[in-house]
Amino acid sequence: MTVADPLADAAVQAEREALTAALLQAAARLARGQDAEGILRPFCEALVAASRHIRLAWMWLGPPDTAIICPIYAVGPAEEYARALILGADEATRALSPGLRALASGSPVMAIIRSDPAFAPWRDEAVRHGLEVSASFPFGEADDNQRGLVAIYADQADYFTRLGLNPFVAFQHLAQVALTQAALRERLNMLATLDCLTGLLNRGAMQAALERYHTHAERRQQAYCLLLLDIDRFKLINDGYGHGVGDGVIRDVAKILQELLRAEDRVGRWGGEEFLCLLPDTDCAAGSRVAEDLRARIMGHTFAAGVARTARATVSLGLACFPTDGDNLEELLNHADMGLYEAKRDGRNRLARASDKGRGLFATAQQLEIALASGQVRPAYQPIVALADGRVVAKEALARIVTVQGVLEAQHFIEAADRFQWLHRLDHDMICQVIEDCATSCKAQGPAIAYFVNVSTDLLHHPDRVQELLDRITHTTLPYADIDKPLVIEITERQFLGDFDAVRRTLAPFLAFGIRLALDDFGSGYSSFRYLAELPFAFVKLDHALVNRVQTAQGRRILRGLQDLAADLGFRTIAEGVEDEACADALAAIGIDWAQGYYFAAPRFENTHGAW
Repeated sequence: MTVADPLADAAVQAEREALTAALLQAAARLARGQDAEGILRPFCEALVAASRHIRLAWMWLGPPDTAIICPIYAVGPAEEYARALILGADEATRALSPGLRALASGSPVMAIIRSDPAFAPWRDEAVRHGLEVSASFPFGEADDNQRGLVAIYADQADYFTRLGLNPFVAFQHLAQVALTQAALRERLNMLATLDCLTGLLNRGAMQAALERYHTHAERRQQAYCLLLLDIDRFKLINDGYGHGVGDGVIRDVAKILQELLRAEDRVGRWGGEEFLCLLPDTDCAAGSRVAEDLRARIMGHTFAAGVARTARATVSLGLACFPTDGDNLEELLNHADMGLYEAKRDGRNRLARASDKGRGLFATAQQLEIALASGQVRPAYQPIVALADGRVVAKEALARIVTVQGVLEAQHFIEAADRFQWLHRLDHDMICQVIEDCATSCKAQGPAIAYFVNVSTDLLHHPDRVQELLDRITHTTLPYADIDKPLVIEITERQFLGDFDAVRRTLAPFLAFGIRLALDDFGSGYSSFRYLAELPFAFVKLDHALVNRVQTAQGRRILRGLQDLAADLGFRTIAEGVEDEACADALAAIGIDWAQGYYFAAPRFENTHGAW
């Protein structure tokens, strides 16, 4: 009969409690582990810290079908032993390895070092480090993308027999749950960085990749290129074949990019039909060759367009190179965007780099952004006179940038505002100032003077801005209860070419409020009488090129016909660009209602509201 040793039992219980406490503390850290390594490391560290008998704990992570295991992290007094450990390298002992057996069975495997054949190659070294027993704990399922293993070594052959494996198995289960959650988080993070249609990086993930690589390239002064490409006339593909075909074209272009680019290149879906490619360690010449290869491949590709139907597509590309085109990422992206803009403008299906004009456009855009933010955009007013008696009957507000260096006219920055999609900001800023000037003038002189201000489609496509302006007008005290409202918005018909329903929808908020409309630049090449029939214009402004023909017999007949039409339809005509007395007299003789131009006055800032 064996008599129990109370001291031994107490020591085992104390050891078990210490291990349990350590494992519980490690368990509390599991939720903070963002990946498998971050979860298993605390497991190893907790075990070694909890018991003087555990001399080594190491971990491995790798593919489920691995044949060889090397520790990737080890901790404990016998850490040196793990550095040279390679399990499964010897084919004869591969099947005997406790770690490989644990992975294969999915269950813990214990091995006595002095007697287990698997330890033959390392037995002497293990004993020298005071190792007598090992227990291997597998993590993950056989069909997981990644498996894990933790091996624990103690200095007593009966250590795991006396303590039992239960504390370790319990923690193994907790760690397994944490690993599953970490894998799920990783999968969700991956999905959050991918574009769902193409499987490419989405814009946010691509931006992050660009920022990381730019820092790397900047530190090493290593050249790289950005390629921004856009599918030409993609709206026609969508409208003509349907959105399903359009999605297929986007997927095919994405596939071509992935096939032609190198493994180290990065490509992301930058917008609807835009893609951005990062070409590391690539100079401008090499970047141009890559771009031309992509363009040619896409142009030669046949896209499925339904049953027994195919379609073709082309792309335009903008190229920017570091450090040639800029030393910061924002500047490089803008240069690529400007190159794409110039490729589109010059006919599409081509590659372009930002020209000197494009670079100037970027500089102007920066100046405009500063001016909008600092209140340097101001309206200069040009009077509009009645040709019959020379009275000032209205004013047109013209945007100017006012700096200490001088005044910049709209013709110098309007293209930049359009290109960088800031027209709505410019319009909003101008109209707000015009409303205030109009209110001040009306209070001082009465509501006799009309204030004309240009409105772009860009503003009308921002309903929040439109509503803000309408609210401002509504709450501005203007004495126009029973008369025409003094604010007149000008639109240029080429901005709305072809889509009358869209014109009505975008102008509806202003029309509902009773603000009058003026059709600008009539006779400049896009003129359509349908606009006059379908929209309630109060004014039609005759383009200066047509006005200057008043000295010819044919020009006078056209202008007289337009004036007769205006009288029949009930709108006023306004001649633009009148430069001399002879022109003004000829227009008056025809019966043109109003006119403006440098003959009457140049645009000026009003220091005192209502005074010139």
